[in-house]
Amino acid sequence: MKIIDANVMGIEIKLLFVSDIHGSEVVFRKALNASKMFGVHYLILGGDLVSKDFALYLKKGNSIYQGEEEVSLDEIEKIYKTSGLAPLFFDSKDELEEFNSNPHFRKEKILEFIQGQIDSWVKIFEEKTKDAKFITIWNTGNDDPLEVDNYLESHGIKVAENEYIEIGDLILVSSGYVNPTPWNTYRELPESTLYNKLEDKIKKLERPEYTIFNFHAPPYNTKLDIARIKDENIHVGSQTVRELIEKYQPVLGLHGHIHESPASDKIGNTKVINPGSNYKDGILNYAYVIIKKEAKGFGKAYIKKFEVKSILLGKG
Repeated sequence: MKIIDANVMGIEIKLLFVSDIHGSEVVFRKALNASKMFGVHYLILGGDLVSKDFALYLKKGNSIYQGEEEVSLDEIEKIYKTSGLAPLFFDSKDELEEFNSNPHFRKEKILEFIQGQIDSWVKIFEEKTKDAKFITIWNTGNDDPLEVDNYLESHGIKVAENEYIEIGDLILVSSGYVNPTPWNTYRELPESTLYNKLEDKIKKLERPEYTIFNFHAPPYNTKLDIARIKDENIHVGSQTVRELIEKYQPVLGLHGHIHESPASDKIGNTKVINPGSNYKDGILNYAYVIIKKEAKGFGKAYIKKFEVKSILLGKG
């Protein structure tokens, strides 16, 4: 029997991480194109996929009005595809007023649009990736309605929130839930509840250190979580996420949520990243990451070591 000595065996995992697209089709398409350009193994969509802002339009015959101003369908479509500002059309002022006054009707109208948005994006995705060599991993964020998970899964797309996903020899653990915000979004939890939720995911793993944390909320008190509030820079990230990174020391932390804090940082031995977001301008913010794996020995003495070899934060 021949023994293969795996003294030094290097393998690179290349991934592109994008977060907080918020319904910008232009940014979504750019993410798919960039994944091909960089030749990555994985594209990870970190959450806040669908539109969160809506523009209301009233139809009168063949004309469309926003307030008293007539607008063209071409202009509406251009703004929507670039910025994610989603158009909702109404046949009468009564219907528009009901949208503003009836939360059930409002939710129904918004979800109807978002379901159509996902249907359209899945078609774009299938068309642009039919010959692609990379794997796309989708997750939702705090601004995505809970129904988005079902809409994606109806197309056969697994939502990372509900899965443990293999990234080479690493395991991706994901969550789109965040610590409380002033806006009462769809996926917020008190820090204590968030801690228990994420800890439950992590402690089921045999080797938590061989993981990538894909947690939408950035860790507290880092370069990743600085928000501009009332002319002050304030750390608004999650204490939970920071504590769990300190405790388990994953290979990498992928985060989003705070658009104005594109940065990389380090907690212990763990490198953490937030690519930031300029989705309203149709600009793609991304993190291109290369992880190097080394394996030494054989049999019971076989060990693996992972190192984040390089991080490139870019936009375009």
